[in-house]
Amino acid sequence: MNKGKVALVCFMVLALVATLCLGCAEEEEVVGKVVITIGDVTDMTGPAATALIPIVYVLDDLVKYYNEENLIPGVELKMIHYDAKYDPSRDLPGYYWCIGKGAKVIVTPLPTTGESLIFQAERDKVPIACQTTTVPQIETPRYNFTLGVPGAWLMKTLLGWLPENHEDFPIDRPATIGVAGWQEPHMMDVSRGVEEYCQAHSEEFEYVGTYLTPMGGVTWSGEVAKLKDCDYVAMPGTGTGISTFINEFRVAGGTATLLQTDAGAAYRGLLVDACGWDRLDGTLTSHPTLWWGEPSPIVDLAEEVLHRYHSDKADDIIHSGIGYIGSFHQYYAFFQILEAAIEAAGAENFDGQAFYNTAVTYTGNWGEYYRQWGFTATKRYTWNYTVVWEWDKDVEDLVRASDWLLLVQ
Repeated sequence: MNKGKVALVCFMVLALVATLCLGCAEEEEVVGKVVITIGDVTDMTGPAATALIPIVYVLDDLVKYYNEENLIPGVELKMIHYDAKYDPSRDLPGYYWCIGKGAKVIVTPLPTTGESLIFQAERDKVPIACQTTTVPQIETPRYNFTLGVPGAWLMKTLLGWLPENHEDFPIDRPATIGVAGWQEPHMMDVSRGVEEYCQAHSEEFEYVGTYLTPMGGVTWSGEVAKLKDCDYVAMPGTGTGISTFINEFRVAGGTATLLQTDAGAAYRGLLVDACGWDRLDGTLTSHPTLWWGEPSPIVDLAEEVLHRYHSDKADDIIHSGIGYIGSFHQYYAFFQILEAAIEAAGAENFDGQAFYNTAVTYTGNWGEYYRQWGFTATKRYTWNYTVVWEWDKDVEDLVRASDWLLLVQ
């Protein structure tokens, strides 16, 4: 990353932290309105901060948008953030900090947080809405909701699409595939999906193995040596782990097509700056929300809101990747459920139970550009479909490679 990009990232972090510190003051009354607080347990200074800063912007922007447009009459929404630094030992303190500040419902982008708070949230009747979906979260349908789908399903659907649609798929033998990444919930989920799919489709794929290292590691010589001759590699999903793996893999002569979920697309800017488009060209990403510039009212609204509140940073936020646009989809869905729950219970009576009662019966319909989404009493993931995107060096962007694909579970 060049000095200018480093300076920009540092500035964004400092500006965000300063803004959040100002927001830590005690809640002020808003004349004539009921204040409803949403807590966010996130990573603002840890290993995932680069991708999560745009997500914090989305939450703050949607709160401003809802308040300014008076979309929930009689209600003033308030967002508070706790920096858990992607450290699981800070999940419970962050949860209680949010509750202590008046939060009725809590959101988080962190899979560790989503998993660790399932039972505590049920005991306290405080719903947790997690962006990053893992199987343990959806296997335990309590007061936990996820605003995505498991990485395993995104990867399985991508693998199912490859044989008939990818021009580099081998025609005379099974394709070889392996996984490398940090040992954290998302990559563990992805690796499980790859292994299960290969076992069920041995005529199409030969599974080489999964090689996970402790979080934070940035050297991959051992993993690269084991995967260098693969046709496909499902790659790391967080921060510098992705860029260092790609660079080592390509320098070693690895020619595999790299496979990602939306976790990888969140680091588009970092990867382009650190690796260059030549090393990224042909990478395939599976994610269930639309990309920048797609013809859709939700994308149009996201771009409008971004430019309303961050006109000076909009180009850099778009360059950074899916963080803002993907999170806008996810949190716009969350805010629509929140709005319906407040309307059903009444602002004065709104609490975690009211959100839960609405969420478990909610179905969203965003028109012709999307498929239906929502929860039930036992369904704890949002979307039922995904799209495959290809990283294209000629246009220096992600381009759509598929129509909506029903998720393979």
